[in-house]
Amino acid sequence: MSQRINASLHAKRVANIYHGMSSLRTPRWFYSFIPFKVATGGSSLLIPLYLLSLNGTAKDAGLLVALASLSSMLGSLFWGKLSDRTLKRKFFIIIGMASTSVFLSTMAFVRTPLQLMIVNSVYSFFLASTISVPIVLVLRSVRKYLWDYGIGRFNQISGWAWVAGLVLGLGLIRSMSIQMLLLVFAFINVFSVLWAARSIREAPIYVSRRNIRNFGNHVVEKMRYMPSFILHMPTKVRTLNHREFYLSAFLFWISSGIYFTQFPVFLTHAGIDRSLIYLAAVLNSGISAFMYLRVGLLMQKRDGLQILRKGLIMRLIATGIMALSPLVSPILILLPLALLSYALAGYSWSFIGISSTSIVGKLAGDGEKGSAMGFLNLVNSLGYIVGSLMSGFLVDYGFAGAFSVGALFVALSMGALKKTK
Repeated sequence: MSQRINASLHAKRVANIYHGMSSLRTPRWFYSFIPFKVATGGSSLLIPLYLLSLNGTAKDAGLLVALASLSSMLGSLFWGKLSDRTLKRKFFIIIGMASTSVFLSTMAFVRTPLQLMIVNSVYSFFLASTISVPIVLVLRSVRKYLWDYGIGRFNQISGWAWVAGLVLGLGLIRSMSIQMLLLVFAFINVFSVLWAARSIREAPIYVSRRNIRNFGNHVVEKMRYMPSFILHMPTKVRTLNHREFYLSAFLFWISSGIYFTQFPVFLTHAGIDRSLIYLAAVLNSGISAFMYLRVGLLMQKRDGLQILRKGLIMRLIATGIMALSPLVSPILILLPLALLSYALAGYSWSFIGISSTSIVGKLAGDGEKGSAMGFLNLVNSLGYIVGSLMSGFLVDYGFAGAFSVGALFVALSMGALKKTK
């Protein structure tokens, strides 16, 4: 009899959890990020295009992305630790949001590639406070058993707002200069600053980042296509027990640095209109956002390594297509190949991003999951920085050669992953 009662209570408890997830009211402050993500998403592609319009080279593009990635990585760690120490979240989120309007407006008046690199690097450092800090506030806004749902919902809203920004840029790029568009996005972002100031509420209760477990279904937001879920620095080296997996991740992100840094540069040099480059970005981010939660559900039925390998195979095909594209001369053939490649890269990222975080949680032992996640993001960021810097020099031997090296690194990543158990 007692067993029946316990079973009944357990069933009711589980039912209440799922009912709570379906009826959970999304915290209002989640929506305050919409104008901000529209601004950052729409301007993300403007920055490399602006660099090229200032007579920047492929090497300049690689340096621009590498410096921004390094600044963002350091900024995520700095703002995350500072917010933990002060127990303040809202203040740092407002700083990050306000910096977007300040630095996008400043970029509109730069005149040299070097000036743009400096402004963009400082901007990336401040913008990082909107990456590491909001996640903790999300956890404060929902019950612990709904953390997965809360983070998924927050990033779902942010992800689609990012795509909306790209769509807006696509619609305006033909009728406005890049400088004017930067000012437009800076203005749109002001609404997020005001909205967040009114809607975000916080109580000074500490949420330890080291107690935040790995989330298998969260949406990994791409800020200039770099790792962006850094919560803290790793403090243990036991994660090196799975060095084959981390080597695979490092090689993959070198490839990503090459691919994403030089993609808009290649299309610009090929004479592709800016609106079509925006269309490629919309396809890439839109497909990723559409697939995130679907892949998260698939993770419940399939092995994480199997899904990761599938993602890497698709990325290998996408990068291989780009390696062949420079050999095609008619734009009418080159453009569909480039769009197909970028769309497939976005599709593959949904498999790679979500499965990687899930695998880390399973590989790491009890008490070191947070450290393992921090180490993974450190490895990913360093790989992306290396790839971005390499890309500028590889282009000296042609875009076909650069993308071929990118494909080679994906293949090497797959080879290293085979040794992971």
